[in-house]
Amino acid sequence: MISKIMDEQCIFCCSLHVAPPLQGEVNLRYTIPSLLDMGCTYGHTPALHQWSAHGWKTYTYPAFRTAAEEVALGLRARGVTGPPGERGRIGLLLDSDVYWAMADMGGLLAGLVTVPMAGGQPMEATRWMLADADLQVLVVSTWGMLQTVYDLVNALTLVVVVEEGAPPTWLGNQPQVMTLGALRNVGRRCYAASVVQALRDNLHPDDLATIVYTADAGGGFTGAMLSHKSLTGNIMAAFSSMPGLQPGTPEVALSFLPLNHIFARAFLYGHFGFGHDIYFSSPRRVLRHLAAVKPTIFITVPRLLEKVYEKINGLRQQAWWGKRLVLGWAWRLAHGCPPRPQPSIWGRGQRWLWSHTVFRGLHRAFGGQVRYLLCGGAALQPQITTFFNGVGIPVKQGYGLTETSSVVSYTRDRWLRPGSVGAPIPGVEVRLAMDGEVLVKSLYTMVGYFRKPGATAAVIDPEGWFHTGDLGEFLADGSLLLRGCKKDLFKLSTGKYVAPTPVEEQLEQSPLVRQALVVGPGQKFCGVLFVPDLAALETVIAVADGGAGEWQTVAQKHYQHLLDQINGQLPHWSKIKRFELMEARADARLGRQQLYQIYGQEIEGLYRERQLAPPLAPPNSVAQGRRWRIFERHQRQTHIA
Repeated sequence: MISKIMDEQCIFCCSLHVAPPLQGEVNLRYTIPSLLDMGCTYGHTPALHQWSAHGWKTYTYPAFRTAAEEVALGLRARGVTGPPGERGRIGLLLDSDVYWAMADMGGLLAGLVTVPMAGGQPMEATRWMLADADLQVLVVSTWGMLQTVYDLVNALTLVVVVEEGAPPTWLGNQPQVMTLGALRNVGRRCYAASVVQALRDNLHPDDLATIVYTADAGGGFTGAMLSHKSLTGNIMAAFSSMPGLQPGTPEVALSFLPLNHIFARAFLYGHFGFGHDIYFSSPRRVLRHLAAVKPTIFITVPRLLEKVYEKINGLRQQAWWGKRLVLGWAWRLAHGCPPRPQPSIWGRGQRWLWSHTVFRGLHRAFGGQVRYLLCGGAALQPQITTFFNGVGIPVKQGYGLTETSSVVSYTRDRWLRPGSVGAPIPGVEVRLAMDGEVLVKSLYTMVGYFRKPGATAAVIDPEGWFHTGDLGEFLADGSLLLRGCKKDLFKLSTGKYVAPTPVEEQLEQSPLVRQALVVGPGQKFCGVLFVPDLAALETVIAVADGGAGEWQTVAQKHYQHLLDQINGQLPHWSKIKRFELMEARADARLGRQQLYQIYGQEIEGLYRERQLAPPLAPPNSVAQGRRWRIFERHQRQTHIA
């Protein structure tokens, strides 16, 4: 068992970093249903809570387990099997709620491989996943959701709908379609302790548990295959290394992130294993539920904390002068506070004073009981980490990938440093390649990409090191700092991946665009920098008969129309919301990170909150005015809806 941080030379002439001493343990003997069995040992009090229009609907762990067992037996009774020599596969096109967890656990108990899919992605992507995964079963939340994939129903052995009620008339006679309640009734009729035990005995930690599709650099998807032991081993190592974390219902977790993402899903399994109280919320209700539920554990992506931070800063700036002085003083002190609580009476007193006076409303908004606020999925700005820790709301930053079954490292104890992603968890080794790429050798690494051995070999080398595509460096204390991406993908602060190259290639097909650079790593939305083709642009303006004062409106209209066409093909999270015209200052063949550095000022301006300056007086000639205004920075920054 790996038990200490160490530095030693490897074949890449770099440092090797592993878990801190005496923190956590490695255990690869669990299946995912066995974690639920562990949760059931913590009693029969309501522990899983689902929000509905009538309030919270609750389940005890044993009641939830029984429901999952009924789903499993119902699936077996309906004769769900996989292709020859393979386990059957069940797709989850569901809201991230207790029914998602029930369908997932039931499918796993039945010996099936679960394939989660996002509901907000373009329907073409969902259809592609359904076909690529060769599903036998599909579970959807509503009849309306089923209607969007109705033409694929005949290719499936079984379709399960969570929404109760009579099937709509458009469905017609489809005997393979049934509700979740009806499926549970089928399982209940053949329920027997010996049959359920046989299902458990048929599972092994090495078995494939799930296929999770992630975006690739070409704009498509690859399915990461994860086993039971990689998921359970990873999250139990992360939970057991979390200082002070308690088992049982003293810990209350609020879950609102999409469960089709490995970050939220792995934590759900960890809460099962530790028997925690779990409340299922949604992005629309999460802020209300934070105050009402008062969680002790809350996982999020950077965007939520950014919104709260921006809101507090806006209120501070808009307050009347006396309150603005007090808030400004507390704001500055919070940003200068060390990340770990100071042992001195003055240090503890500062945090108490802020949390009970100046920032009392902020603490109430987060429920006042948060002890573990874990942020992952994308990079969190260091000043936001510093601020929240400074006012007594402990934020920990984590790093992980789908291919590593979630957690690689996170900040804790003396590795709680804003901007870093902390130290590895037990069972994980991290080092840097010569070019700075982060390499991970883990007991929890994926089996491989589904039916893509070439793609698997491209990211996992013969020595077993997974090449993350992220760039980083190690600080003196062993903390890992991420410095950008080597792979041609980036993440927004919402935690969503974006593949910029296919979008740029489509934009550059327009005669108006010489070069397009999609930007947005760590930001809340995507933007694009255009190097326009001036000759084509002047032709368009001339045809539109735009005068010296109208050329901007004409140009803006055409570039916005171009983006509207592209945005119609993109998932909602990767739509381009701002653009800017710029003068070419670099060879387009340079690497993406180099281009981001060269055009750093333009990118910063693109994301700066601003009001457009009034138009400048035109130069002597209309032609000169058109060219000059294109490259006058403050006149060319443009918003689009």
